[in-house]
Amino acid sequence: MSASQGLWGRLWRFVRPHRSKLVGVVSLNLLAAVFDVFSFTLLIPFLNALFEQPQLIPSNKVVSAILGTTIGFLLNPADQMGSLRNVIVLVLLAVTLKNVLVWLSGQIGAQLQEFVVRDLRDALYAHLLRLPMSWFTANKVGQVISRMLTDTTNAKAVVTELVTRSIWSTAQVVSTIAIMFAVSWKLSLASLVVVPLTVLSLQPVLRKLRKGYRRMGNEQGEITSMVQEVVSGIRLIKSYGAEVREEQRFVTRNAAFAQGYVRIGRLALMSGPVTETLGAVMAVAILWFGARLVLVEKSLDGALLVTFLIWVMRLLQPLKQLSQVPAAAQQSLASAERIFDVIDSPTETSADRGTNTAPTFTTSLAFDHVTFAYGDDAPALSDVSFSARKGEVIALVGASGAGKSTLIDLVPRFLEPTSGRITLDGVDLRHITLDALRSLTGIVSQDTVLFNDTVRANVAFGRTKVTQVQLDAAARAANAMSFIQELPEGWDTNLGERGSRLSGGQRQRLAIARALLSDPPILILDEATSALDVESERLVQEAIDRLLEGRTVFVIAHRLATIQHADRILVLERGQLVEQGTHADLLARNGAYARLHAMQFNRGGE
Repeated sequence: MSASQGLWGRLWRFVRPHRSKLVGVVSLNLLAAVFDVFSFTLLIPFLNALFEQPQLIPSNKVVSAILGTTIGFLLNPADQMGSLRNVIVLVLLAVTLKNVLVWLSGQIGAQLQEFVVRDLRDALYAHLLRLPMSWFTANKVGQVISRMLTDTTNAKAVVTELVTRSIWSTAQVVSTIAIMFAVSWKLSLASLVVVPLTVLSLQPVLRKLRKGYRRMGNEQGEITSMVQEVVSGIRLIKSYGAEVREEQRFVTRNAAFAQGYVRIGRLALMSGPVTETLGAVMAVAILWFGARLVLVEKSLDGALLVTFLIWVMRLLQPLKQLSQVPAAAQQSLASAERIFDVIDSPTETSADRGTNTAPTFTTSLAFDHVTFAYGDDAPALSDVSFSARKGEVIALVGASGAGKSTLIDLVPRFLEPTSGRITLDGVDLRHITLDALRSLTGIVSQDTVLFNDTVRANVAFGRTKVTQVQLDAAARAANAMSFIQELPEGWDTNLGERGSRLSGGQRQRLAIARALLSDPPILILDEATSALDVESERLVQEAIDRLLEGRTVFVIAHRLATIQHADRILVLERGQLVEQGTHADLLARNGAYARLHAMQFNRGGE
């Protein structure tokens, strides 16, 4: 099976649930095509009446049967004008009915394509949510957005081509060719020589188009990434006066992007002229060969030849559209390839081999000779071993890049150890299902994530049934209740994008309230106080102290003053655990922790 056939097959899975609409579109298009051919077939008695032929219906068996059955009773050779009038009325009725059917099929086709792209986007989004963290680390945000929005929209064009244009054009071609062969098989064969020539001549162009559109899809993702970076970092750009530099970067990439589409456009536009040129050759050949049948062989009358030529000319447009479908579909197929690249990426759950769905945490969480490396890079953690007892506050300190965040990401299995193991009450974390393990952890990261929604929705995030009493309790525990009550609409106040209506400290306390609402036995505070002022940090620290009993808390902090009362402090250097103990013990050792402490306080730290 070719790559194209595989893509069509995979896209068909999204069309199949809506096949009733597909059947409706096909049926309506077939009926419309029949009425289209019939309306032009009515020209035969019209021309015969116009030129006062003794027989208004030709002697051809098929055409005579069609016209005799449908309109024979309306034709009277003795009343030429009356017959002309009747034929004109029938032509108008046939054309009107054809266009009503085309409109109906267009409406159903539009619904079909939108429903298909909706389902495709839903499937892609659902899969994205279940991809491992390593996938997001390896892929740019702009590329992800481009595949989610642009590629799914481009893929819709495949359905558009198949449903609205291809089916209608195919129905026109099939019905027209059928009546043409009924009139004269010799003339029809001569007319259709152009079809295989057109298909064969366009194959090299189609292959180049697919590659080009896929490349341009990647380029569009890069531009999206650039815009996303600039919008996110606009404060930095302005503070360094880098507007001109960023403008030049964008102009250069955008110019290359535009030039790429110009090159693709040159290829895509070749199908039309090729088809039309071959069509003109076909029309001339028909005129010559048809004239011979009428004048020399006497096997065809003039009205049939004129009508046949009109059928052929009407055939050129749907043939041209069908010849353009493969070229137009290449962009959609390239986008579909990019979409299925994501869908084919293994999810966390597909790789999860855990079977324990009801883990307990009654004694300890232990790292046993754990090593972790990102790909082929040097290990981010090397042979780390320690045990965190239930109810302990464990602080992680060390310079940037020491491995603190990597260590924390191993607890909820965002990452898996390269070697060694992590156990919960003696059970390897890999034997616990991801959902069950993560239900035991609450996380507040250094990058506070709040959504463009109400305070209530943000704090209750991820939970389906939450009472106001529970919300209030979590907010009080996180020292957030006071400012929530002061908001214009209290719990129902919309926070804006990324919680822009709140200060940094308020955002962080809401994030803590969200984590506490699930009452997790393991609480992870990843740089939770790194960007806070002294007062906000004090409020956060109070929340941590209040919740120590019966809960294990991992705290990462750059400012050592925030973790002096931790039960145990782990000191990491270049991925290795070099020291552990209380604040006083570590200062007394005069080792790595003491050096970090002295450096921070000597430069004006707390």
